Amino acid sequence: MQVLKRLLVWLIEALTAALLLGALLGALSSPDFSKFVSLLPGVWALAFGVGAILFLHGYYLTTALAGVVWRSTKLWVYPTIAAALFVIHTHIVFARLRPDISSSGRAAELPFATVGACAVFGCALIGNCFLRKWTQAGSKL
Repeated sequence: MQVLKRLLVWLIEALTAALLLGALLGALSSPDFSKFVSLLPGVWALAFGVGAILFLHGYYLTTALAGVVWRSTKLWVYPTIAAALFVIHTHIVFARLRPDISSSGRAAELPFATVGACAVFGCALIGNCFLRKWTQAGSKL
């Protein structure tokens, strides 16, 4: 039962982070704020694209192993691992795409990796806190 709770929390973390990363990608690709606001209804499509690329590069497999199989008793360990894995996989994606993207696309790597790592860290930290409370409430029953 514990593994199913971990899997569910990890899935919610991954979906939330994908939505935030999709919004981040939209914000970075649109220099004008009014154009970004017009992209907001399509954030789910950007999130799907970011999620698909991260899935193809193994990000979700590595975070699933860290998040479902192994969770530390310290709240900050898994979020730090997830954020580090995100930065590593993002760098791999940008390195593989480097010949095919424009200079403005290459310039977006650092902000995307930095803000994305913060989003992943936040989602994982909130998920970790929620999982801890959920498992403690279940053990009291």
